[in-house]
Amino acid sequence: MDEINAFISKFTDYKITGITKIGRRYFFTADKQKELVKKINRDIFSIGIFIGEKKKDFQPTPALIEIISKHSNKKVFISEQAEWLFLCGRDVFDENIIKRNVDSGLVIVQNELDENLGYGKIISNKGKILIKNMIDKGNYLRREN
Repeated sequence: MDEINAFISKFTDYKITGITKIGRRYFFTADKQKELVKKINRDIFSIGIFIGEKKKDFQPTPALIEIISKHSNKKVFISEQAEWLFLCGRDVFDENIIKRNVDSGLVIVQNELDENLGYGKIISNKGKILIKNMIDKGNYLRREN
């Protein structure tokens, strides 16, 4: 569970609770779900909301980024045109950033309506800013095809 809260601490002081680890995968699990697992007395491979996986480093899912976005002020807001490109796995260029609260590091990427799209890393180059796409909500759809 330390991996998850270490990742979350890059964005906010919020701590997530109710985590179940199955193998190298982490799930956000309600108490009722945990009680049900005890009653059925079987090995499970999934429960609750999949929020990440420990590979070499902790790899979050868009579901975890959505949870973090509600508790973080490390955000960048991007234009509607950039929103589509970001959801297709592309990076965001300086001219498509509408507002930002941070100058460096990891950031939550939001659209103009403050809806979460994913997260990225701010990269500065010759006075210009680029948001490197780390994960976005379109990732799941791209992986399934």
